[in-house]
Amino acid sequence: MKKNNSRSPQKSSRPQSNSRPQGGGRPQSSGRPQQGGRPQQNNASRSENHIPREWRIVVGNHAIKEALAVRPKMIKGMWLKLGWESSADLREIEELARAAKVKIDTRQESVIDKFGSSHQGAALFVDGAPILDIKGLEKYEKSVVLMLDGIEDPHNLGAILRTSWLTGAHGVLIPEDRAVGLTPTVHKVACGGVEHVPVEETTNFAKYAEELKKQGYWIYGLSPRGKRSIFELELPDKVVWAIGAEDKGMRVTTERLCDELAFIPQSSASASYNASVATAMALTETLRQHAPRGNRKKSQSDE
Repeated sequence: MKKNNSRSPQKSSRPQSNSRPQGGGRPQSSGRPQQGGRPQQNNASRSENHIPREWRIVVGNHAIKEALAVRPKMIKGMWLKLGWESSADLREIEELARAAKVKIDTRQESVIDKFGSSHQGAALFVDGAPILDIKGLEKYEKSVVLMLDGIEDPHNLGAILRTSWLTGAHGVLIPEDRAVGLTPTVHKVACGGVEHVPVEETTNFAKYAEELKKQGYWIYGLSPRGKRSIFELELPDKVVWAIGAEDKGMRVTTERLCDELAFIPQSSASASYNASVATAMALTETLRQHAPRGNRKKSQSDE
């Protein structure tokens, strides 16, 4: 299994190759702040703007705060845009990073823009991510895992990871090729979910499906060809939901791994649900069925 799930950038989510030097680490500089020190303004060289491919690039205020809270020891540094002092949100992030003894540098906003235009003025660099232990899933009495077959939109993957975190999913499987990985945009949209839900890249869903079935998991694929809706299913304690790509759906090879196909009701057949919305409905229905009777968390309107 891969211990790091960082992937190549999608469009503007990561720096393009012509903005990254070949080889070489970051040069030492007397202007670089010490751990936990105040950010130093500097005109960074191209080599100082180089980010190792194995590092995750986290943008978005909520995502950065969650990473600082959950895995401070894996954080390698943070960039703040010049003029960060005028932003209350960035001042809060700077204080949290200093408290965690994270190295902080300032950069021109145009440099951070290479990670995506919606970065909100900060970028955090993390070496490591939650690891999916397939064998370890056997210990759970009730569990849900996702098998995402070719999700290419980073907003969809980010939304799926956010929902997966909030509904208690234990892991997500994605293909190594022709699918988005943990890009900066995915982190931002997930709002911290990446720090809690292990994502595993694989070239072979069948290997994982076989292991999960041995552990008692049933695999359900979301498909309009299903005979029953997800609301008609009596879900077992261990569930895998297989969800296809936004435009093509699941590949035939993935469908064959499913124990049953199920559909989500809709009032019009001329369109389909967004992949992240469909996943959210499947996960919520699983959470509803898995929750002990009389022990479901009430909303504020119920109190």
